[in-house]
Amino acid sequence: MADFVIRRWDLAHFPGDQAPAHVHHGGDEAFCVLRGRLEVLIGDERRILAAGDFVTVPAGTAHTFATVDEAGAEVLAVMTPEIDELVSALHGAGTDEGRAAVWSRYRSSVVAG
Repeated sequence: MADFVIRRWDLAHFPGDQAPAHVHHGGDEAFCVLRGRLEVLIGDERRILAAGDFVTVPAGTAHTFATVDEAGAEVLAVMTPEIDELVSALHGAGTDEGRAAVWSRYRSSVVAG
């Protein structure tokens, strides 16, 4: 049985995607919207999720997400411990070179746009 981490994210409104489109090569990720709306890119399709909706992003699939409304969104993010560590490490990586090293260290990569 795989280990998973569940995080509750309170996402403030942000113009555009909250993260660059990216791929996790070794783990799945899922999002469940608790409040507000979340636009999720999975592969080449964008979907808007409302409260109660959820989506799973399989490993190897390009994805990102964006808040839709001024009020932001509250989301449960379900991920592997490796992806959870990636998210934490990215918040501490100050330079582009530092972020690139973090993506690589956690078996993930940014998708060229």
